[in-house]
Amino acid sequence: MFLTDRDQEILEALACKVRVFSAEQVAAAWWPDSDTATVQATRRLGALRDAGFVECDHVPVDEMLTLTAPLFEWQPGQAAPDFDALAYQLQSRWKPCPPSIVGLYVSTPETNNIYGGPTRRKGLDRGQVSHDLHLSALFLQFRETAPEKARAWVGEDSLPKAGYRLKDPDAVVQFADGSELVIEFGGRYDARRIRDFHEDCVARERPYELW
Repeated sequence: MFLTDRDQEILEALACKVRVFSAEQVAAAWWPDSDTATVQATRRLGALRDAGFVECDHVPVDEMLTLTAPLFEWQPGQAAPDFDALAYQLQSRWKPCPPSIVGLYVSTPETNNIYGGPTRRKGLDRGQVSHDLHLSALFLQFRETAPEKARAWVGEDSLPKAGYRLKDPDAVVQFADGSELVIEFGGRYDARRIRDFHEDCVARERPYELW
């Protein structure tokens, strides 16, 4: 199968940047000016699946949130957030509605080998697909509005493990000058989980954005 530049970018993103894309995400990002974007994206993803580059599964996914700005940003030396207030913000933004069945695409081990992705990743984790899909939305938002961040984005599976009982960050933006920015998408985090994440970033002197 001949891979276009667009194919290559999609596959590299799935192998090295994020865990999962929906056809709608791929359509909006790589067919932005087409009236039939979702049809074209689904057709092309189907061809990549048939060729063994991606796998597809249909799973229930929570309603997607609109992410416009971080809920909290922190730099070394700044004060800690109000963990209880931040937990309330994170939890209250989810509305009670039934999940929708969505077709989700992940890279295969063969694709990971081609693009240098992690070999330890094991396909689709049904327990956190909503979290992973929101993180993919963040990556694509950076690709559009802050391409330097998207290029420097390193996904969780490509990062060294944080260690025993430590939370691996969702992604780290590793800039050319050696500086880093941790990106974390907050699901229904409670105050303790936010505190643990914050304290780990403090200990490592890593600035972060909590979305």
